[in-house]
Amino acid sequence: MRILMIVSNDVVHDPRVLKESHALREAGHEVVCIGWDRSGILERIERHDGIEIHRVRTDGGMRLLWKDLLRNPVWWRRARGIAMSMTFDIVHCHDLDTLPIGVRLKEATGKPLVYDCHEVFGYMIEADVPRAVVEYVFRLERRLAPRADRVIAVNEMVKEYADLASGRQAVVVRNVHEEILDAYRPPPEGPFTILYLGTLHRSRFILPAIDAMADLPEARLQIGGSKALTPLVEAACARTRNATFLGLVPSDRVLPMTVDAHAVLCMFDPAYRINQVGLPNKIFEAMAAGRPCLVTEGLAMADLVVKEECGLTVEYTKAGFLRAVKQLIEEPALAERLGRNGLAAAKREYNWSAEKRRLLTLYDGLSRAP
Repeated sequence: MRILMIVSNDVVHDPRVLKESHALREAGHEVVCIGWDRSGILERIERHDGIEIHRVRTDGGMRLLWKDLLRNPVWWRRARGIAMSMTFDIVHCHDLDTLPIGVRLKEATGKPLVYDCHEVFGYMIEADVPRAVVEYVFRLERRLAPRADRVIAVNEMVKEYADLASGRQAVVVRNVHEEILDAYRPPPEGPFTILYLGTLHRSRFILPAIDAMADLPEARLQIGGSKALTPLVEAACARTRNATFLGLVPSDRVLPMTVDAHAVLCMFDPAYRINQVGLPNKIFEAMAAGRPCLVTEGLAMADLVVKEECGLTVEYTKAGFLRAVKQLIEEPALAERLGRNGLAAAKREYNWSAEKRRLLTLYDGLSRAP
């Protein structure tokens, strides 16, 4: 089958989209993607690792619109126009901001629609937009999600929400790492290094962690990623001797960089509802690399870390962060035990081989459906 995936980013920096695309291609399907180049500087059409990618650019009059919230209808219209020039057998929409495109394509072509729910979208945006917009987003999802022929959810908490929104049972495909170390490797010699790779948002303890590094002269903090906080993070790192801003890190560099670190920062603000239902990629990346992670106590992600004994759960405070880092520095045997536990858990359960089987089973059922 020829599968059309639609995602509201540049595609090449979205590990979940790439993993699912590779799994489907390995199973004999053809995958083509439509993405959104918000920078307006990337190629409109390119091939990346065997995947054909078409992009809508934020350019011309689209740049004049205030924020991406108002650009969404233009993105939907342009993406639909590109899709209608293609042949495809299935539409696979990643997240709610692509679902209007998928529903319109299903109406126009009669092709089956897969809705891949990465998060509870209304929770994700509620701190950044007016309440009326959040309420509209929840109504939109309740109206469009039932049109999907299959629903995928990123974890059990998101599945509960997606089941209610769509009226059908979603299939859980967790966002675990594609590669896993064969055996535990001790971290390299040198300063104790804490790594954060991901979205630069104020709810991720990034700026407080940079500020805390003044009290950890024997340690180093490395931060990679993009989004709203990028200028502030870059400036804060420039002022801090032992903090480094890496910019956007390619997905194929995530595991090697995690192996070269000593611990992974994954402290999310518990006041945000999106963080209460999330299991971040960074936990699974830390597991796959055999490194302990630091997570906020009281969240679902902390429950996983406690269950697998693969990291430390801490208060979402500078003091909590400092205590955890100092404990790992002073107790290298503890850091190693936590890292080994995470790696063992990744090999046993939290691995892409197990997750992609559920994805392929879903597609097998869809291909056999009348």
